[in-house]
Amino acid sequence: MAVPSKFVLYSYWRSSCSWRVRSVLELKKIPYEYRAINLIKGEQYGEEFRHINPLSQVPTLQFQTSDGRNEILNESMAIIDYLEQTFPTPSIYPKDPIERAKVIAISETIVSGIQPIQNLGVMRKIEELTGSKDKSVEWSREWIRKKFQLLETMLKSMSGQYTFGNQLTLADICLVPQIANAIKFQIDMNEFPLLKRLNEFLLTIDSIQKAHPSNQPDKQ
Repeated sequence: MAVPSKFVLYSYWRSSCSWRVRSVLELKKIPYEYRAINLIKGEQYGEEFRHINPLSQVPTLQFQTSDGRNEILNESMAIIDYLEQTFPTPSIYPKDPIERAKVIAISETIVSGIQPIQNLGVMRKIEELTGSKDKSVEWSREWIRKKFQLLETMLKSMSGQYTFGNQLTLADICLVPQIANAIKFQIDMNEFPLLKRLNEFLLTIDSIQKAHPSNQPDKQ
């Protein structure tokens, strides 16, 4: 299969969704150009970027196919799925279909059940409705803590050196950015010793560290 080329990732350094995609690009050693979209300044709503992604969200992956077509993908999980299908080694899934499903379940618990609650647009809307930024932050903390309690229990029977067993998987790639969000919201990770232990180990992994917000060109 001919390999696509000229990957361009539209990203924001603190975006946990973008961090997921950066981690996979780094893990699979896929060269790409980084283009920063400042979400705080509202650059995602600019005409130029909205032409690329009408959803006004990062990450967005732009690339050229082997037959010369220009393609654009958005939503981190869709981008990651494409990268996994196109660059299957190293894989971010176990070979066993049941274990693969469990990895997806962990990942979805994070990307669907926790992360959207800290989305900038959601938090601004809560602040607008309550008239209080503190209430918006309190809302996010409450849901992170509840879901982390569930994850802590779930992973006791699944984790090994990594979040699922002893292989780096999509679950790890999703977990680390979410814990970074939790720490940003001043969640005490000592409440979740298993998640804390996993995070400390995963932050030593080269691909995750290269994708870390602190190592991005638009870090502020």
